Amino acid sequence: MVRHRIIVFYLPLLLLVCSCSSIVTSATQKQPMMDCFISGNPSAALEIARKKHQSTANSGDELVWLLECGSLDFLLGKYDEALNDFRRCEEVIEAYDERALVSVRDTSDEALAVLSNQNALPYRGWCRDRIALGVYKSLAYLGVGNEVAFRAQVKRLREEHNKIQEDYRKFFEEEDKQIESYREKNSEAFDKAHNSDFLTDARNAEYVNSLKETENVAHRGYSNFLNPISIFLSGVALMRDGSWDNARIEFNRLLQALPDSLNAKRYYVTALKKSGRAVPPELSQVQPFEFPLERDCVYVIYAHDLCASFKQIDIYFPLMIAWPICEFHYCLMPNLTVSADGKTQAVTALADMDGILAQEFRARMPGRLTRTLISALVKEAGYIATIEALQRNNRGGEAALVSIAYRAYQAVFNTADTRTWQLLPKGYMLTQLPMPSDRILILNGEATGGQGVQVNIPDGCGSAIVYVNAMTPTNVACQVFPLK
Repeated sequence: MVRHRIIVFYLPLLLLVCSCSSIVTSATQKQPMMDCFISGNPSAALEIARKKHQSTANSGDELVWLLECGSLDFLLGKYDEALNDFRRCEEVIEAYDERALVSVRDTSDEALAVLSNQNALPYRGWCRDRIALGVYKSLAYLGVGNEVAFRAQVKRLREEHNKIQEDYRKFFEEEDKQIESYREKNSEAFDKAHNSDFLTDARNAEYVNSLKETENVAHRGYSNFLNPISIFLSGVALMRDGSWDNARIEFNRLLQALPDSLNAKRYYVTALKKSGRAVPPELSQVQPFEFPLERDCVYVIYAHDLCASFKQIDIYFPLMIAWPICEFHYCLMPNLTVSADGKTQAVTALADMDGILAQEFRARMPGRLTRTLISALVKEAGYIATIEALQRNNRGGEAALVSIAYRAYQAVFNTADTRTWQLLPKGYMLTQLPMPSDRILILNGEATGGQGVQVNIPDGCGSAIVYVNAMTPTNVACQVFPLK
């Protein structure tokens, strides 16, 4: 009864202290930014994101807006600003990581999550976000002409991979303990939460279809939260350092992530030969690259289409709760060819960002769903008991007040956690070629409208990374990063 009186009297206070996304979904808040971006106005999108970041500074929603600012600054060629954004992102993530890995049960954040929803907990970033942050940051260093910092950053990505793997191992271990605690304390609610009958409810058809789609996409992910683009960039840095044996290790990891990729096989075989290692029999027919990779080389990275995001739907158990599901966006620009010195070649798949996000979503959602359902069921049971007790004691007026306040509270805080970094590509693709004699590339594909677009490699650099940023047809930018 006490809890529900708290809701009656302190609902206005909860509205004040909870993050904005506890009441209005993050996806809804970001829609104006996305509308500007999709219409081809990234500067206006950045202005919206920057204002939202400033209004959420030092709150649990700061990171989710700061990441968007960083990717927009990067797209617009504002590399110093992007680096400032990404450094602040790392500070925020590090501060959150110093807390408990699963929850902050003993802090006000966890108390707010119990009374409101998961949006009250700080956004710590998905594994995909954390690796993409390092990738963007490394390229931004090239944007300001600091190749030494680029090399240092991509080498740090391997440490970040290892840290993520260890953190999430602990995360799932602690989550299992927490769910077991819920089961012991609220066995009836726990059993209801694990009843799968809701999957046959016609009202949950969208949820069931989303589960199937997410499962299919998740199979395209990589083990241990790997992201092949970060492995590739690390290998490039090692090659340019002349550390071929360490590059061999990285390209072996790349091949493990992409076992069917001819490109990955060729990088690995090239590194094996350069480091004086024997080529395994199963790769004996794979030809190494016939031109140097560590010098006089152009790497074309194609970042295309928009990565999956989250949207809110209602699901019924039969208690209705708001829940996030993956929303996969159409692939509008899957192809790119690169022509130079009379030869044309196509980019090939390097990293499936949809698969990476879907894989982690699939792993994390069962525990989160169990916690959410148990919390909702316990609150509902407590509410019913409170109303019945008040009515037995002829306190109908107070019962009516509690009922109105509780239903208002449910309506206000029945909000799914849809927070994620939306301005990321759906996938990365790659090709490589020797530096053209005239230092000119011609790009062609859906992103160029079927018309050849000329890219000039500046004088004074032996190699270069050409980053083609094409998240929407109205936002296509070609950024050339010299490697001197």
